[in-house]
Amino acid sequence: MGTWSKFFEIIETKISRLSPISMTGTVRWPQSLLIYAVSHGFMLASLNALYWDDWTVYANGPSGVKDAFASCNRCTVPFRPMIESFLIVPGPWLMRVLTFLLFPLISFVFFQFLRRANWLNNQEDGALTLLLLFLPMYGARISHIDFHYSLSLLLFVLGAWMTLSPKAIVRISAIVPIFWSMFTASLQVFVVVLIAVLCVKLTRPSDHLHHDRTTIVIIALLCLAPLTHRFLVPQVFPDLQVTDGYNSIQPEFLVRAVLFSVLLMYPLLHLLNLRRLRRTVSRESYQISIGLAVLAAGTFPYLAVGHFANFSDWILPLLPDQSDWNSRHQLLQPFGLALILVGIANMFRARMRPFLLLVLLTSVALNTVTYSGYHLDAMKQREFIAAVKAGEAQMRDVLAVVVDDQAPRFNARGRVIRPFEWTAMLNRATNRALLADSFSLDYCNLSRPSMLITVTADQGRLKSLIRNRIDLKVDFNSFSNCS
Repeated sequence: MGTWSKFFEIIETKISRLSPISMTGTVRWPQSLLIYAVSHGFMLASLNALYWDDWTVYANGPSGVKDAFASCNRCTVPFRPMIESFLIVPGPWLMRVLTFLLFPLISFVFFQFLRRANWLNNQEDGALTLLLLFLPMYGARISHIDFHYSLSLLLFVLGAWMTLSPKAIVRISAIVPIFWSMFTASLQVFVVVLIAVLCVKLTRPSDHLHHDRTTIVIIALLCLAPLTHRFLVPQVFPDLQVTDGYNSIQPEFLVRAVLFSVLLMYPLLHLLNLRRLRRTVSRESYQISIGLAVLAAGTFPYLAVGHFANFSDWILPLLPDQSDWNSRHQLLQPFGLALILVGIANMFRARMRPFLLLVLLTSVALNTVTYSGYHLDAMKQREFIAAVKAGEAQMRDVLAVVVDDQAPRFNARGRVIRPFEWTAMLNRATNRALLADSFSLDYCNLSRPSMLITVTADQGRLKSLIRNRIDLKVDFNSFSNCS
């Protein structure tokens, strides 16, 4: 019996060395990055793949980036066309590598922010940081069109960390990255979380920012920044307006956002009232209720423009084969959800580490499946383009085609490949200005397609991943249904 106990003790010791967080709460960054590489490594498996709106912006190189942004006001923020056209020069792979690296960097800066905030203990700081890094959210980061959102998040977290610096000049300078980050409109709302943190530190007698005048100025500037973005910037720089299209706030959406946010914030308001009455409130209750309030702040801007209307909209983006591109609305939700999970983990006391380990392992598994799905999607695109190139002679007199996709299981996140994606892939293969769409009467009347392209595949997803090819079948047939 003693031999077996010693054996299992040795195994436990070996496994604990792989843990991304030490017993004292310190984040082990080498182990964390290794696990991150496993969790998100499929992002790098198809470095030059394009997804979704990428085909309309990045498919034609640097000049295409500038042209696309010139005709898309809601996409235009200062220097974005210049930065992204520069990054695309070596190829799409560079933006994908940078996106892959951005999130460990965001987590690292956030960890430093937590240490300066000095609200949680070391183990909670580490757990919150790792949950932020690994929670299976915002999978849409893989698309180049969302690179700006990811960069904005880094700027915001960097600015938040700077506001807690012991040096006044650094604290004031934090306004620059935070203001710039607000060109991602949801951060104009999420800044209330940072304002709340600074207000608490300003009123806490034991804090180094207690009654600090610089911090008072920063809070005032942070309150003005969203108003400046929303009302002044569009007037002074009309080309930078970001409130058109599906980003417009509708009264009914705003009412729903307010009601839902109040519901999420109610537990915190109730606990603050209990504290005012000098009642005892547990640490875990505070953490969970604050996490719910942070989740409300991270979701409110998306609720206000019509997203997250149903309960399923909250759940499906967490699953590997669901939600299409809607996970892009999860940009800020991991902060609140991570804090809620830390509060729940604290309720387990001695079993806190096993609970967090289970959450992290589940997250890694979901991330691996999610990003392997994007890799399969990229393989499908690559084989489709190659097949069209091989059959180009059959399309000599064709101007428009109908695409019948009978292999949707290879589409990432259960998505439908858009007509402009099929069109861009056809044009890349043939170097012609063709049109592609699924069958519809409107498409028939407008474009008069004369060819049917049928996409099929026999093998499954796992076998395709192992072999690194799908063996996609692309058939070309004349199409007369529009006659």
